[in-house]
Amino acid sequence: MPTFEENFKFDSSPFEQYVAENEPDILDYAVVPPYFEVAKKRALTPSTHLLFGARGGGKSATRLATERELWKLHADGVNVPLAVPYIDFSRVLERGTVNKISSDDLLKELSFRVIETLLLWISDQDSAEDIVELLVPEELNLMVVLVQAFYLRVPEANRRVSQAQAMAILRQNWKSRTANWIQKKWSAITEIVSEVASGLSEKHADTESMKSQVAEMFNENGAIISGTALLAKLVEVARVFGFSGVSVFVDKVDEHPVTQNSPESSARLIFPLLSHVQLMEVEGLGWQFFLWDRVKAIFADGELSVRLDKLAHSEVSWTVEFLRKMIDSRVSFFSSKCLSSFSELGADETVTHEKIGEIIDLAVKSPRETIRLLDTVVREFDSKYSAQEGHRYLEAEDLENGMDKYVSDVIWSVYDKEVLSQILRLNKSTFINKEVQAAFKISAPGATNRIVKWQDAGAISQSGKREAEGGVGGKPSNEYSIADPRIVRLMERKLYDEKVLTEAPIEAEE
Repeated sequence: MPTFEENFKFDSSPFEQYVAENEPDILDYAVVPPYFEVAKKRALTPSTHLLFGARGGGKSATRLATERELWKLHADGVNVPLAVPYIDFSRVLERGTVNKISSDDLLKELSFRVIETLLLWISDQDSAEDIVELLVPEELNLMVVLVQAFYLRVPEANRRVSQAQAMAILRQNWKSRTANWIQKKWSAITEIVSEVASGLSEKHADTESMKSQVAEMFNENGAIISGTALLAKLVEVARVFGFSGVSVFVDKVDEHPVTQNSPESSARLIFPLLSHVQLMEVEGLGWQFFLWDRVKAIFADGELSVRLDKLAHSEVSWTVEFLRKMIDSRVSFFSSKCLSSFSELGADETVTHEKIGEIIDLAVKSPRETIRLLDTVVREFDSKYSAQEGHRYLEAEDLENGMDKYVSDVIWSVYDKEVLSQILRLNKSTFINKEVQAAFKISAPGATNRIVKWQDAGAISQSGKREAEGGVGGKPSNEYSIADPRIVRLMERKLYDEKVLTEAPIEAEE
């Protein structure tokens, strides 16, 4: 039988990629995400805004859409800020543990990113090498100082790696590009950037005055003397090249190996920036943060609390209707508009429409997880019918099988094995402390410890109160429910092997 793509005459699979950066054409079929207008307005001003959202909740798609909008307006002659992606924290974290990261580390990296973006933009112009020579002495002086202080201090090998990553993003955003960019001649672009940066340094940075200006930016320990003054200089140099200021797009804070499993580590990484409100209020520079929703509570209270009352922030959520549009838009794009909805792939369109609602709910209303689940449906469809001949449509059973396979494949990477094993052994979707005590033969404090651990993992949540037995007198008990529908399906449909469960300790105290 033909593959899923051949069967439905798709150019390629609509659900093969789950990460926005890996989809070069995503903005051609993405549905306008919630808070896009808010993000665009803040980026254009520019001013600071924090957008919190669940993993896979479309934060990066919102960022890419906003960046692209700024570059589109720039190509149309509108005066907009320079859009600077700040999405890789590898070099910052190489300097020490997340607990030792300072605003100095983060601002030096930002300065590198701003200069890098400007140099790449210059490389996109037809007469790149001549552009800087047209600057008046004061403008040229500022550019040279910043290139010398923050760009050329990074080893060339590291600069080339960074450029390759930045070019991949900018290629999606720039409307008009030179032949080198259109033909993806990355080595040629890299050489232009290197020539411009090195040329500036060699021709203009040898004077004692220039060396003195670079030195004056740092104290005797090499730290930046004034963060706000540095940010003002970055705004000034962006304006030299015709931009209205700088919009910094901070994303993927929780995707480094050091931070990916810890909301606290993710929060600590950018805390040095958010805790200095003055850095958020520099005229002409706006910060657009796209953050894991689990760091919001950490920033709201405790050791890492910041002035959220002074920082504009929103929390993104997705409706079933929006996610249906997202799926249908992908189907339309990848079928060259021969199809208009996912329901058309089903043998019974009404049933398929209903099942898509179930799929969206099971995927915790996450764009990424919804796409991942549908990709699982595709792979299972190909596997099941590979030996059969002829065209066929999706049956309800195919969608159910895909949901089962998705849950059994994904859930063990989402939650700690011990947490899942304990919840599966309990085998209740709703429960109170006493039921945990009875199931594991442990004390009330021991049961509380487990419940807290499950809550911290995001697997359960308090759902209400349960009256004392008999209904008269006695204090109502907190009632808890499994918060993730994937765990419920795993448990109710027994989609796991008992042998993989860790043995939950049965002790009087924990």
